[in-house]
Amino acid sequence: NILVILADQLRRDALSSFGHVDVRTPNIDSLAESGVSFINACSTYPICVPFRFSLMTGEHAHSRYVPAIDWRMSPAERTVAHEFGAAGYETAYVGKWHLYGAYGVRPGVSEKDVNRTPVPRPHQGGFERWFGFELRNDPWDTCYFVDDDPEPRPIHGFQTDGLFDIALDFLATRRDPGRPFLLVLSIEPPHPPYDAPEEFVRAWEGRPVQLPPNFQAPNEEERLALLGERRNYCAAIENLDANVGRLVGFLEDAGLKHESVVVFVADHGELGGSHGLREKQYPYEESIGIPLIVADWTHLQQAGRTLSELVCTEDLFPTLLGLAGQGGKTTPGTDLTPLMRGHAPRLPREGVLLEFVSEF
Repeated sequence: NILVILADQLRRDALSSFGHVDVRTPNIDSLAESGVSFINACSTYPICVPFRFSLMTGEHAHSRYVPAIDWRMSPAERTVAHEFGAAGYETAYVGKWHLYGAYGVRPGVSEKDVNRTPVPRPHQGGFERWFGFELRNDPWDTCYFVDDDPEPRPIHGFQTDGLFDIALDFLATRRDPGRPFLLVLSIEPPHPPYDAPEEFVRAWEGRPVQLPPNFQAPNEEERLALLGERRNYCAAIENLDANVGRLVGFLEDAGLKHESVVVFVADHGELGGSHGLREKQYPYEESIGIPLIVADWTHLQQAGRTLSELVCTEDLFPTLLGLAGQGGKTTPGTDLTPLMRGHAPRLPREGVLLEFVSEF
């Protein structure tokens, strides 16, 4: 079983296992202790849509002229869901999709309107089961859709909690127990508007906030605003961590843990005042640096390893296939599975990269 947890706008060093001294993420840290962490994983094109396109297809975003966010993926693309489905897996998608391109396509269409509009079945990337929505950057007002049912279903409460509930319900009651599964769980927080449930926000009131040396603010008002955003950003991460704990606990109780792999990753980072900038898009470490943790309970011999190899978005598609023992499709990225499982001392492209750098 392969379970992908995809966070939105989560920078790598915002997790305690990657060095943050203030944020408490014991459950995500436990994933790292059970598996392999990549400390130099990068988002090739640090914006939601290009990353998601490459994750789904394994292809470079520029190969399909993906401009940024207002773009629609063709139903003709062969995705990771098609590959796993052909291998007998039950495939399911939960959460934000952001590959239908409804937002910004028509004048006067609001983000809330988009969230109440279903993604048509041919545009759901080949996933057999669908519990998704295009996007909704309001974690307190989110609807989702089931398969080809056009009726929006509200998520009650905070979006992260609700999406984990949906994923847990699929695992507990809706999946076919006779088949392995690929489940992608895509959540929006800690993406703006930087919010979290009240108990997590309260826990950050008055707590110190780690500021990097390159933090810049033009005035005191802006500095305080950025500090407030950072506190809420950290609160959303701690809420995410609590939900990761719920999910891993379910896998343990259901007897699924030791036949499953959890891949924890983000689509891009968050500048948060570094270099005097907000959000992402720029080729700075805070923007492109993403967490990549693979907790593989089927191969515990490598548990707790930290790998410094430089990896990128395009590596995720072949790695997901490699983790499931699938392969055969040629894509620009590299399968990281042999490296993670100790079968290869380094990535096969390293010698080529070093030779290129030397010549340059």
